[in-house]
Amino acid sequence: MIVGRMLSWRIILRYTGRPVVVHIVIALAISLGYEVLDAKWLSVPALPVTLLAAALGVLLGFRNNSAYERWWEARTIWGGLVNASRTLARQVLTFLPAPRAQRSDGTPETPSAASRLVQMAVQPEGPALAPAWSKVGDGAVRDQFGHARDLREKVPRAHLATFIHPAEETPRGIITGIHEGITEDARELVYAQVGFVNALRCHLRRQDPFPEITPFFRPSVLEALRDEQNVPAAILLWMGVRMRRVYSDIEHPEKVYMRVSMDETLTELTNYLGACERIKNTPLPRQYDILPHAMVRAYLTMLPLGVVADLGVLTPLVTAIIAFLFIALDAVGRDVENPFEDAVSDTPMTALCRTIEINLRQMLGEAELPPPIQPKDGLLY
Repeated sequence: MIVGRMLSWRIILRYTGRPVVVHIVIALAISLGYEVLDAKWLSVPALPVTLLAAALGVLLGFRNNSAYERWWEARTIWGGLVNASRTLARQVLTFLPAPRAQRSDGTPETPSAASRLVQMAVQPEGPALAPAWSKVGDGAVRDQFGHARDLREKVPRAHLATFIHPAEETPRGIITGIHEGITEDARELVYAQVGFVNALRCHLRRQDPFPEITPFFRPSVLEALRDEQNVPAAILLWMGVRMRRVYSDIEHPEKVYMRVSMDETLTELTNYLGACERIKNTPLPRQYDILPHAMVRAYLTMLPLGVVADLGVLTPLVTAIIAFLFIALDAVGRDVENPFEDAVSDTPMTALCRTIEINLRQMLGEAELPPPIQPKDGLLY
């Protein structure tokens, strides 16, 4: 997504450079023929060209509005994914029962909660949160240039600790510690949600998801996921089955309500997955793409014929300005209609996935968090 205040000339020329040059050459040839060779037959009445320009502007406006609606819907869906991810993590950490430790005298001991914020919620009296807590940015709120606030100390991802799964004795990934009070089921479900959004991002961009989701799953789960055609949908299925197993092992008077609430959140995530696939797999009708593109080129070819009698040698200059406007409008509409192609105008899914990861890992009480994604050269991916 373009977040810079000014467009890069590299991007502008990529959109408009070659077609504009072609029409300038055509206009120059017509101008020279009319002025130097006295080929007066190269001039046509300006009225048809003017009427065509008005009709073409309406057609481009309709097509570009339709394309922008697709882009905005994609961004709305990913905003919903951020909220649903936070909701699921909150439900997992508050609905699933915490393990009970035993004191030396055999009486149960209430374990500490996940993060400092949750600790303040379960302790009737305690110290206020440190001021530094509010200084940690996550990329959810950015300035007008797309930059996220990040005041934390930079910690290379390679230096983060790993968690060894007790059953497999293999590194699980970038989990930075075990906090008393969080069950292994809750931790895996929260990390699975981070894996889901990253898998969805790669799924929509037609990229291999496994390099991105490897830190969030046990090796056995990753091997099972390799057999699936739709990895994000398979992750949601795994999460649902894992929740069913958890609730089948506990006795709780409200477990049915809790399980239904969490299943509704999974259903919401499934709907977001389907909505993204609908946008990805259903482009605008080709008539909306081919017809405006052809009409723009036809109009710009006719334009020098309609103005050469009045403008003379200035015809190439005027043609260049008008050609840039119409070709840019045509190119922008074609670019934003596909918001999941990993291009400059796409939904910034990589940055949104990092925001979700930061939020959810902080809910787990982790202190060493990856920094938010920052824009590069005015572009946020």
